[in-house]
Amino acid sequence: MLVDERTYVIRPGCLARYLAWHLEQALPLMREHLGEPLAYWTGADGELDTFVHQWAYADAADRERRRERLYADARWLGYRRATGEQGWVVSQHNRLLQHVPGVGRLPEPMTQPPDELP
Repeated sequence: MLVDERTYVIRPGCLARYLAWHLEQALPLMREHLGEPLAYWTGADGELDTFVHQWAYADAADRERRRERLYADARWLGYRRATGEQGWVVSQHNRLLQHVPGVGRLPEPMTQPPDELP
């Protein structure tokens, strides 16, 4: 399993508005193309005004296939453009995590493409 973890630093004072926008505009599109996210988080201490989402994939090829579909969607490109125009995102960082076998609990990786989910 591969976990894609993306962290966004949001302009101070804008996290609630950004998150509401993201949940309304982006999450439905992401669910359509990527499936259900593993988790969404906000920073509670340390670096504040942060938002993190995690997505689980069977492997790198699965991640690539799903993300290609997302980026082929004009609605997603419009969301990204509009979000950039708002100036909410200060920075973003992405990392891919691989599980250490035999340690911890894992969600079941999605085996069906999102368009075949009920």
